[in-house]
Amino acid sequence: MTGLYVHIPFCKRKCFYCDFISFNYDERKADDYIKALFKESRKYKKEKISTVYIGGGTPSMLSADQLQHLIDGIKKHFDITEIEEFTVELNPESASAEKLKILYNNKISRISFGLQSSNDEELKILGRLHTYNEFLNAYAAARNTGFDNISIDLMYGIETQSAESWQKTLDTVLKLNPDHISLYPLTIEKYTPFYNQNKKVDYDLQSIMYNAACEKLKDSVFTHYEISNWAKDGKFSKHNILYWKNKEYIGLGASASSYYKRQRYKNILNADIYIKNLQCGQSCVIESENIDDSLYKTETIMLGLRLSEGVDLSLFNHKQQTLYKYLKQDLLVIREGKVCLTEKGFWVSNSIISDFM
Repeated sequence: MTGLYVHIPFCKRKCFYCDFISFNYDERKADDYIKALFKESRKYKKEKISTVYIGGGTPSMLSADQLQHLIDGIKKHFDITEIEEFTVELNPESASAEKLKILYNNKISRISFGLQSSNDEELKILGRLHTYNEFLNAYAAARNTGFDNISIDLMYGIETQSAESWQKTLDTVLKLNPDHISLYPLTIEKYTPFYNQNKKVDYDLQSIMYNAACEKLKDSVFTHYEISNWAKDGKFSKHNILYWKNKEYIGLGASASSYYKRQRYKNILNADIYIKNLQCGQSCVIESENIDDSLYKTETIMLGLRLSEGVDLSLFNHKQQTLYKYLKQDLLVIREGKVCLTEKGFWVSNSIISDFM
């Protein structure tokens, strides 16, 4: 079966590090955008979907009625009778009790909170709109509503963040007993406020922070199943695993990407043009590529190496020299017929993976 990603490109304000496509929330524009999503959905003719992920932007910026309308439309336009996981991203400041109840009553099985840090000064530096206490209130409300699969996003390498404050954030979040944790290094992307301010990243400190997190989480109930992700048993992100295993997915919305029937394609970036094109019956696709067998194999290696379970050894027949180089350096290992990154290899995974492309 196929995964479904729905991009909600609205935010109250863009974070200073963010380069995702997002726009200021406007109720009328959001209504028009949801209608456009449904028009785009029609071309998939009730495709059977195994996972749904509503991301952004900030999906929780939608009103309670808009959230309900969006979920109803997904159920109408796709076959989700055998769905295995339904995730919605939330920001603490916009995750009201009413919205949480709507999600829970619609059997949304997993929610993901963007926290980033337990330190309010670090949150301000990032341009986040919530405090740690606001996150705690939203997290408690989600648990009280009945959610038993909650993921928390954290960021390391923030300006002024020390190894000690990073450890404190990890300890603080672990006490909450979440089901899944995602850890991301701060990156300075082009045209973001951080880029325009010429902010720099201390990669050596980020390496120390990442390794410290690996050690701490190794001694907990979490499994390090992907480079940036840890989860309790049974709480791995099924939707994201679908990406990493190079399975098919449909992306709806402005800037969304799809990989469907051996075609990879991307939608228009601008939400206004996306809405206008669909209102006029025009295509919203701006680029597409056919995935032949050779590219499919390369991408399967590139994506699959991110997972701790690795990639079938048979896929490396044309890359033997590269494989042996990293095996000798203890950056890759062969386990049960699969090539896997070692803990040492996780931190330099980008250079390893690019060498197989």
